[in-house]
Parts: sequence; C-alpha cells; structure tokens
Amino acid sequence: MKLKLCVALLAVSLPLLAKDDQVTIQSRELSVTIARKGAELQSIIHRPTGIEYLWQGDPEYWDRRAPNMFPVNVRFKDNQFSYRGKTFEMPRMGLAFDGVFEVLPKKAGKKKEAKVVLALKSSPETLKYYPFPFELRISSQIKDLRLLQKYTVKNTGTETLLFALGGHPGFRAPFIKNRDRSDYQYAFSEKMLVRRNVISDSLIQEEQVDFLRDEDRLSLSDERIPNGGMFLMDPDARKIGLALKGRKPYVTVDLGDFPNANLWSPPGMPYLCVEPMVAHHDLQDSPLAIEEKDYLIKLPAGKSQTYTFSILIDPKEGKRALEE
Repeated sequence: MKLKLCVALLAVSLPLLAKDDQVTIQSRELSVTIARKGAELQSIIHRPTGIEYLWQGDPEYWDRRAPNMFPVNVRFKDNQFSYRGKTFEMPRMGLAFDGVFEVLPKKAGKKKEAKVVLALKSSPETLKYYPFPFELRISSQIKDLRLLQKYTVKNTGTETLLFALGGHPGFRAPFIKNRDRSDYQYAFSEKMLVRRNVISDSLIQEEQVDFLRDEDRLSLSDERIPNGGMFLMDPDARKIGLALKGRKPYVTVDLGDFPNANLWSPPGMPYLCVEPMVAHHDLQDSPLAIEEKDYLIKLPAGKSQTYTFSILIDPKEGKRALEE
C-alpha cells in the first residue's frame, strides 16, 4: 500500500537541578523537568506566571506526559517484525518509551547553558527485541520561550540501522476545568486541504477520509476528530498550536526537521498530543520483514542523523486561557 499525501527576556540559565530519576533545567523564563525513564518531559513551567503547559499524566485519562518513540512509531503490526528470517517482539512505543537514559556530563564551557543531554545505548537486553546496535541521544535546551528537542540516532553497529522516531508531547486542553473542549482549536500555520489515511488499532489503513478543507483551525469538538490518531504526511503547516477559539496559540509545536506529524486528542479527554514523526506508524498491510518496510529510515554503519523540533509557549495567551 502506498500512502497518498494528504522580544522575550534573555534566557540566563540557573543551576541545573538533578535527582536520581530526573533532571531540571531552568532559565529566567522556563523551568523544564525531564525524567531519566524514557527521557520523557515531565513539566514545562513558565516561571514568571507559574503556569504549567505540559499534560501532567493523570492516570484517570492517560498516565504519560511526553514519551519518546524509537525505533517504531507507536507499534509494528502484531507488535513484531522479522530480520534475516528471525522474528522479534517489539514493545509498543518501542525501546525508548521505558528505557532508562544516562544523563551526560556537560562539556567544558557549556555549563551555564540551560541544556541537558540524555543517552540510551543498545545493550544485551535491547538486542533481544531489536538486533541493531545504536545510541539515541535526546537533548533539551531552553532558548527564550522555546524548548528545543534534539534527537541524534547513531548506528554503532556494522549493518544498516532501520528505524522510525517520534516525540509525543501532551498538552493541557482544556486549560481549566470549567472550560469545554469546544473552546479550543488546533491552530495550523498554513491553511491546508488534506485527505488523511484512517488509523485503526494504531496502524495506517488504506482508507482515506476528508480532514482539512482549506482550513487553518480545527475545533477539538469537531466530528472529524476520531478516537485514534490523525496522521499528516509532510504537512504544509510546519507549526501546529493549541489556542482558545479565535486567539493566538498559547503553545505551539514547530516540527522542524521532523517531516510528519500525528495528532491525538481523543474526544472527552482533557489533553491533546502533537507528535512530530520521522517515518510513521506501521501499515495495516505491512510486511513482517523489517528490511521490506520501505518507510523506515536506513542509516549506514557508523553514521548518525539528527532531527530537531521545538515547543514554543506564549505566556500572554496562556494567562488569558486561565483567566477568560
């Protein structure tokens, strides 16, 4: 099956705060906490107002906040693949999801940066699920009101590395309990006319449906929003935000080097996710052999590849979202 394309304050860093299980970076504007488990964002707070922008993992709805996906986006069909005739079981969301990352020491001369780098390396345990040596580094850096998320995949083996990669940050919506989801909109940086492939059981189907009709806004209560994901292949809009109806976004994801995006905002849930993706979900009719999954990235031995996306907050709009 072939898919159809459907002037802030200077961020002066403060001391990096660390616990055994998480690390916090701070500037005058933002405080960002990252867990070692999964290198998962735990908090994005605008310090002058104290407003939290990241979804806080309420287990009644969804107990994660911003997981990372590698080497699969969501899952492979039947949660498995084969390589050179041998079948491997791949955990849902991949190996980075629950992997314990190492916090790397800062380089000389860089200690004042509001930045941290976490790394996950292949091990005898990961090789049971994924027979490719690798190193995945995820760096988080504050620049004014923007959080840069940089992912570097390195092939430390002797064979071509096959992978997909994704971020999965969740954001609060509604921002306060007495608001309805219908007060909120996806805000796209460009008007788009899009037909998208249906996603069912976290797999991309051949069936297509109308999604955007030369629009740059979509209400969270719109009937076009399903329980599952909404995958956008190489969208013209490279920035996707969350806004009160008729207002500027209070948080925006800039896709940067990530070509694709998946949107997830199940009806009735108090959050939404904007998921930058390199490659995409597996296909309903995808072959078992990982070598034949032609949408995956192919990274030669000894090479590395870097991708960056960013999260930008607008504190004025965030404050309005709390007060109005």
